[in-house]
Amino acid sequence: MGDRPRIGAIELSHHYKNARSPAIDMHQSDAFPPETIAIREGLTQINCDHSPGRRLNARHPCFRGFLNRGAPIMEYRSILVHLDGSERASACLDLALLVARQHGAHLNALFAPVTTDHESAWSVSFDTGYRERTREDTRRALEHQFLNGLSQTNLKGTWRTAMKHAQQELLALSPFADLIVVGQSDPHDPDASLSNRLQVQVTLAAGRPVLWTPYVGTFPTVGERIVVAWDAGQSATRALYDALPFMQLAGHTTIVTLNAEREGRIPGADIALVLARHGVDAEITQLHTPPTVSVADALLSRVDKLGSDLLVMGAYGHARWKELVLGGVTQTVLGSMPVPVLMSH
Repeated sequence: MGDRPRIGAIELSHHYKNARSPAIDMHQSDAFPPETIAIREGLTQINCDHSPGRRLNARHPCFRGFLNRGAPIMEYRSILVHLDGSERASACLDLALLVARQHGAHLNALFAPVTTDHESAWSVSFDTGYRERTREDTRRALEHQFLNGLSQTNLKGTWRTAMKHAQQELLALSPFADLIVVGQSDPHDPDASLSNRLQVQVTLAAGRPVLWTPYVGTFPTVGERIVVAWDAGQSATRALYDALPFMQLAGHTTIVTLNAEREGRIPGADIALVLARHGVDAEITQLHTPPTVSVADALLSRVDKLGSDLLVMGAYGHARWKELVLGGVTQTVLGSMPVPVLMSH
């Protein structure tokens, strides 16, 4: 590494070190707004500073005048939580109540177990009546938890039950929610594959940000220390703006840039300026992945290293056999998430 300049975890290449690079050529100032010129001049100054530990964030002098501390706070005012009746549904509801309390939101709870169209096959080896009684007991326990949580936090909410067609019911309610909360399926649950399919379809088709709750662990906080995976793509952009209500209340936000060559300039500088106008003090680092480590694993490792309690990223997917399926990085993250993950598509 030697004396090579750094911005946070970004190891600057000679392309960025040279202020005459076309990507940050100050002689083309008429092509950029004044604030962008100011931030690039500041970044050029940072590039010449070889002091260890120098980091780029919204408090750096190049952002002076752009960090809007008086920016209006955006909030989630309507939250929808899906409760599938699994053992982790209680933790999913706790997380939804926590976020609703943070934002003073109306909480709409949908109890909708994931079922198949041929569930009558249970009668061959199991008593279907037993399963129905178990679901009813679970529903009552969750409804009691929901009503008790609303009472303790002085929130308002609505309870809904749908014993069939969980995906249709959830998608029908999605347009009326600022945020949807779902639970990651326990891989040891016999219904895990059905639940995963529903959650993926909602994430990719609902058109709303979806907050995933891990199937293991407890989460006393969410959104206090945020990591945003940023590649300037459409899904990442959607996720970043959808997460603004979290970021405006966060104590620390880190933007981890991926595929930095797509931006063509100092990675993450432009989006940091946008966030500063929203009053978000964001730090920028770049993710370097060796050939033997996947992007998803490197990203999750960074989340753990930073002690974050929320990961924000775009959900990438494609159509296959008339069904939406996740891309590789998205699927890996959702399969082994250590903290809640907010995704948008």
